[in-house]
Amino acid sequence: MELDFSKNLYTLTTEYPQIIELMFELGFKEIKKPGMLQTAGRYMTIPKGAQMKKIPLSDVIAVFEANGFQVKGAD
Repeated sequence: MELDFSKNLYTLTTEYPQIIELMFELGFKEIKKPGMLQTAGRYMTIPKGAQMKKIPLSDVIAVFEANGFQVKGAD
């Protein structure tokens, strides 16, 4: 499965709903709040969110890769 970090969070979670739980476990607690994906998720990307939460992007990539994703667009 290919995960393109240049896409917004809403698009990625629509394609791969299982990433919601992975992101929650990484510290993105707001991802499960009602309406969050439909509003902020439409313009937020995973790299932007990681930067805002001060979560190293390398940690995020490692978790996704460990769960069978191939990450692209992370630069």
